[in-house]
Amino acid sequence: MIIRLMKGLLYLFLACLLIVLLIAGTAWALTFKQVISESHDTPYLRNDIVSIDEPTSELLWEVLLMGDAGDSKLLPWHGTLAMAADIAAEKPEQTSVVMLGDNIYFFGYPNLEAEQTEYDPEQLELIDRLNAQLQIARRSGAELFLVPGNHDWYADQVDTQAQHVSAYAKEHGALVSFRPWVKDAIPFPEVAHRTGVSIIFLDTQWLITADQAGFDQTIAHLKRLIANTVREYPNNLILATAHHPIQTMGPHAQFYTSRGYAFFMALVDLFSEPDQDIHNEPYKRLIAGLNDAFTVDANVIYAAGHDHSLQIFEASSIESLTPAAGKIGPDYQLVSGAAHQNKVSGVGHNDNTLFAVSAEGLMKLSIYSEGAAVEVISSNGDLLHRQWLK
Repeated sequence: MIIRLMKGLLYLFLACLLIVLLIAGTAWALTFKQVISESHDTPYLRNDIVSIDEPTSELLWEVLLMGDAGDSKLLPWHGTLAMAADIAAEKPEQTSVVMLGDNIYFFGYPNLEAEQTEYDPEQLELIDRLNAQLQIARRSGAELFLVPGNHDWYADQVDTQAQHVSAYAKEHGALVSFRPWVKDAIPFPEVAHRTGVSIIFLDTQWLITADQAGFDQTIAHLKRLIANTVREYPNNLILATAHHPIQTMGPHAQFYTSRGYAFFMALVDLFSEPDQDIHNEPYKRLIAGLNDAFTVDANVIYAAGHDHSLQIFEASSIESLTPAAGKIGPDYQLVSGAAHQNKVSGVGHNDNTLFAVSAEGLMKLSIYSEGAAVEVISSNGDLLHRQWLK
């Protein structure tokens, strides 16, 4: 009797598993149309793009861009972060460093439980992942900004992370800040004006999860911020920094180099309410809002992380969408989310891709008197690519 019952339970389990696999397979067939192909483990460069020599005109400002460093260790200090400090230390008075979100994996800044009076060793290790990034400012003397990513929001501890950054700045005399952030309020976009560049900071995770009224209010604020910047700093490049990219050819655009991982993501999409991939409706709303705000008569570059690779895109054309030919959204888009070797992921390319590589590293945006140039630098200091963005 018991054996018969156990066999029945086993058959029931197998039947349920088969149903789940059939549903997942259907989700795969209906949802995942992306071709699974080889990743660009060596740099891809579009055939009409050339790498340039280092410009000789006057340097106005430099911005180091890297994201998804939330697995970094304070000891030993992680390679890309140490390299960033060395680069920033060369001209600290003319350099900004922007960390593009997912500053602490997996659930952001740790919570103190009700019975806790202090953080335990595992929680302190998580906090040191953040301190490893803040140390760039201490070592270099340059200013450093952190924007929030989706992982920074998962434990609802963005306020605590921002307060930690503020306390770190006071304790160590470091030029570090968490942007945008206002305690218990809508994180409206903020801006820092520097010589030749105005850096806008966005909380795109908040925008993805916001209700429609909050979303519209924030995009309207962004439009006013851009208009004021164009009017008051007409010669400045606008650099928007955020976590979520507008264009990408990594896993968040359903580009997978592993069928197993793609199948797993089909299950995730099937049994959850996903919002972190560009085909998801909340993400589509984000892209539409940002493209609307950044379709302006000004030079705009948008930099983000989220996908763990290094990519450069040009703007999408709107010739097919409107009688007025031109571009939609930022003039160029950078994806620099490969600040940690454990988080490097595969990457492909589309028609708008100018450069792409699946490698650990960062990007350096240099603003010269004759225009802006971007460098892609690997974690060991090798220059992978340099081009004008003008």
